[in-house]
Amino acid sequence: MFDWLAKLLGYVMKGCSWVTGGNYVLAMLLFALAMQLLLCPFGYKQQKNMVKQASIRPKEMAIRSKYKGRTDQVTMKKMQQEIMDLYQKEGYSQLAGCLPMLLQLILIFPIYRVVIRPLEFLSGIGKDVCQSIYVALGLGDAGAYAKDGIAQFNIISELRNNSEAFGKLGEDLQAVINDVGGIEGLPNMTLFGIDLGITPFNAFGKSYWWLIFIPLINLGLMYLSQFLSKKMSYQNPQAQEMNNSSMKIMMYVLPLMTMFITFSFAAGIGIYWIFRTLLSMLQQFIFYKLMPYPKFTEEDYKKAERDLKGNTKSKKDANYVVAPGEYRSLHHIDD
Repeated sequence: MFDWLAKLLGYVMKGCSWVTGGNYVLAMLLFALAMQLLLCPFGYKQQKNMVKQASIRPKEMAIRSKYKGRTDQVTMKKMQQEIMDLYQKEGYSQLAGCLPMLLQLILIFPIYRVVIRPLEFLSGIGKDVCQSIYVALGLGDAGAYAKDGIAQFNIISELRNNSEAFGKLGEDLQAVINDVGGIEGLPNMTLFGIDLGITPFNAFGKSYWWLIFIPLINLGLMYLSQFLSKKMSYQNPQAQEMNNSSMKIMMYVLPLMTMFITFSFAAGIGIYWIFRTLLSMLQQFIFYKLMPYPKFTEEDYKKAERDLKGNTKSKKDANYVVAPGEYRSLHHIDD
């Protein structure tokens, strides 16, 4: 599934490269913008669904208040059933929020596959041929190629920066490079004269040492993105009561992982990641302003509780007396 999606997105990347005159770094930025626009409808649906959930918060809180202090399994099951009935009555679907997130997650894999494999998706060189070139240049064996996330960036850098590299290739592999316009026809990884195919990890002590700031900027932006996402996303009462430990993991662990990855990948990937993060933050902010969450006063919550009590009718007669040996069901504890 990812293969045909990646091939389809590869044509978009080729168009971006054509617009930018073959500069791969600028093409990645334009590609990031195109992908963000592609994902916009999913983000819109997600925000719309969260606004819908926020609009029924007083009624949901009234149900939770009704069962406050009771933690037994039967009561919890009954409370959840009433909340599900409320969601159905109000037209809110929990799956409606999950589907856009799932679709975005599915698209992330082919998007990054296109970004980190320029020889395949821009030059049209097959994956197996790229592996043969990698081995012939002495960059590693077939196993190393499979594990090297920026193997194709390393191939381009080696061919462009090492005058003897092309001679290491056999006639068949040299013919492949010549078919795509020679070494100059390979994707251009430079921006302002700097080769962004280099990893920031290898920039220490070099003239381009400032590349180490790219992962650090990613770290700061990811922290900011997670913070704003928490502020601009609706949190249901249950998540708040559970202290939202998963959000804490996202808040602190994900930025650190991003920094580690961008230290190990080509600097151009780090710049692409920065641009995508900024675009995602901008999209979320725009949707947050266009579809703000409703605000409720204390009186709104009290009114919802009064309405809930007014709609609750006794299932048993007020004079009902429990006979000896008979136990009242927890389902009727509110009667």
